Amino acid sequence: MKVIAMYLPQFHRVKENDAWWGKGFTEWMSVRSAERLFPGHEQPHVPLHDNYYDLLQPETMRWQADLMKQYGVDGMCFYHYYFKDGRKILEKPAENLLRWKNIDMPFCFSWANESWVRSWSRLFKREGNLWTAKFERQGADETDDGVLLAQEYGGESAWRAHYAYLSPFFHDARYICYEGRPVFVIYKPDNIPCLKEMVDCWQELSKEDGFPGLYVIGTNVRRAREKGLSNSMLQEPQDTLARWYSQNNFKNADHVMKSIPYDEIWQRIIDKPVEPGQCLGGFSGYDDSPRHGHGAVVIKGRNPEIFGRMMYELLAKAEQNHAPFLFLNAWNEWGEGMYLEPDEAYGYQFLEALHEAKERLAHRGLKVKPVMSERTMRALQAENSVLQANCDRYRGYWQVMDQWLMLLESGKSIVNWLRVHGYAQVAVYGYGMLGKHLVRQMEQEQLPPVYLIDQQPEKDSGSLPLMTLEDELPAADLVIVTVQYDFPAIQQKLKEKVAAEIRPLDWLIDEVLK
Repeated sequence: MKVIAMYLPQFHRVKENDAWWGKGFTEWMSVRSAERLFPGHEQPHVPLHDNYYDLLQPETMRWQADLMKQYGVDGMCFYHYYFKDGRKILEKPAENLLRWKNIDMPFCFSWANESWVRSWSRLFKREGNLWTAKFERQGADETDDGVLLAQEYGGESAWRAHYAYLSPFFHDARYICYEGRPVFVIYKPDNIPCLKEMVDCWQELSKEDGFPGLYVIGTNVRRAREKGLSNSMLQEPQDTLARWYSQNNFKNADHVMKSIPYDEIWQRIIDKPVEPGQCLGGFSGYDDSPRHGHGAVVIKGRNPEIFGRMMYELLAKAEQNHAPFLFLNAWNEWGEGMYLEPDEAYGYQFLEALHEAKERLAHRGLKVKPVMSERTMRALQAENSVLQANCDRYRGYWQVMDQWLMLLESGKSIVNWLRVHGYAQVAVYGYGMLGKHLVRQMEQEQLPPVYLIDQQPEKDSGSLPLMTLEDELPAADLVIVTVQYDFPAIQQKLKEKVAAEIRPLDWLIDEVLK
């Protein structure tokens, strides 16, 4: 099992950051500007010996490579920023590493597949990456949609172009593979409506490229293999924050969005059930107040002693789970308080704690005795998987309803949009909570669906025809899918049954909001 640290390539100047956040902006600007927001708040974080490095300098990456080797980090997972039409940003550190063959830094990529947005963008709540609220200009003119870099996925030609860019990295001797397959992480796979088709395309291209395939890992995704992925990984503390600390609470004594004890969240990471073979995740610390001020999530009380003890337990848990990798957040996320690199507060102690945890596990040859029977553990894991799937599903419904209310509050109408764009024969898939609201609105605005599709034909649909996927479905202009899970699989089934354009409800709402 390899320990891989997440790696942020935001420590060098690019023209886009100069334009968006101010001349000379890098992640260091956020880090230097951090303020202590409450008594005992550990800010600002200062690199040891004021080492505010530049990633475009080879000596910086050589220093990082030597450090990771010395303290037991097996590789770096570079965030990969690749957007609509092949637009890239922050790509130079990885491209330089490809040229600097004498720097022994094993690496792989995590595709950060989000749009970059400002806080007022319509995409922010749904899928956008708000890089730094503290440095964005206030307000927006009428022509500014707040989208800095748009993320779209295109079709096969776009997928082929993306693979062609990645191929030279995959062939580099330092690129991390599993069973001969290059490892490629996708940060938000559930954001990709064409996920399975795209990954299938890449698998074929990788075989043509001389590999046995790709090892594609989805971050914080459930039922990964059903979605065409090779595995999933729990990126921490994000997964645990989403499960146990989903509500914002500015009423805490520290007057930030969330304030959580370090040892408490670590214990939840250790205790929670995981899927068999799943890649686990740990973290060194978390505090994004350098980017978000009082709107921050602060995990307070980090220290290397707790980190080392919990990392030992996590490594043992990952070994017992037969996980191929453990992903550690992070090597150098200074703006979010997640870093292993030495700082003025603790020097090299976090690196030393990691190294000691790995050494303890290796020297003891530890085979962890389960605290419960395998049968009980499997039952708990299955129960947890079902509960988490339901949570994910209802979170999706809530997000769509939130966007739908925003649409109504703006005075816009789904039905008007359908008429303007020439959709006269519209069917609706899924006659549940969202489906019933959509049908009611369509009927009230004089564009009733031509028929409904649901796997429970006993539902009362009034005068509207209700069919199942086993029936012969009439042609339509558009089928709107209101079900909030596994859209690619539903889309594929519908393609086999009906001649129509097939779109999810959240896509439609986004289009109307534009």
